[in-house]
Amino acid sequence: MFYTSAGTKLFAETMGEGQDVILLHPTPVHHAFWLPVAEMLAQRYRVTMPDLRGHGQSEAGEGPITVEKLGEDMRRLMNELEIGKALFAGCSLGGYTLYELWRSMPEGITALAFCCSRPQADAETNRAKRQEWIEGIRLRGAGDFFESMLNSLIGATTRRRSPEKIGEAREMMQAASSDAVIAVQQGLAARPDSVATAKTIRVPACVVAAAEDGGSTVEDMKLLAETIRNGGYGAEFHVLHDAGHYAPWEQPETVGPILRRFFDSVVG
Repeated sequence: MFYTSAGTKLFAETMGEGQDVILLHPTPVHHAFWLPVAEMLAQRYRVTMPDLRGHGQSEAGEGPITVEKLGEDMRRLMNELEIGKALFAGCSLGGYTLYELWRSMPEGITALAFCCSRPQADAETNRAKRQEWIEGIRLRGAGDFFESMLNSLIGATTRRRSPEKIGEAREMMQAASSDAVIAVQQGLAARPDSVATAKTIRVPACVVAAAEDGGSTVEDMKLLAETIRNGGYGAEFHVLHDAGHYAPWEQPETVGPILRRFFDSVVG
């Protein structure tokens, strides 16, 4: 389905029936990242997988793609599908969007699952690296950036055991234009710190970390789980020892059952 948010045409795919689950993908791939997990969840739930703006079949719109814009897009999608409350899972950029959704519309959230999506904002070194990428993409296009992401976001074990996944991820990435990739990097550099947000989470939470993830480390994700718990609410914590930043896509056979059990425990 296509829908419009702030004048921008966006895409989402839905499967299954039941209570609503919304799955938010990382950058620079698109909704197909979640398909193997979604097929497991769709046995009980109505699962919606949007292409975040600037990814897949969704337009980028004007200016940086910020978490605030992504949050507004998700509110528009929920209105379009007449979803009052949903169970959410997000990986990386998708998880950063969940922090924004909790800040702006907690009443629409039944549970939150964060996969490889650290609560801290970018350090200055990260912002500088993003600016380097932006300048390189403006000069040469996004090809080199995609290859760098394939090496850094997919875990070493997956690259060794399932090399075909590199090509699959590359194909998803190539659906994003250079301008959209730049807009996402600008938005990521500007995203707010969400440690304080995590302290206020008052719904069931699940936190998934990956040992081969250098961007959102196990320590980062453990901090997130502990922060939610210290705020007075429970948070599951899981570590995948042979996966990277794209853990739900690298190991859907592990992450899918984790999310299914977590959501089932919430809805009863």
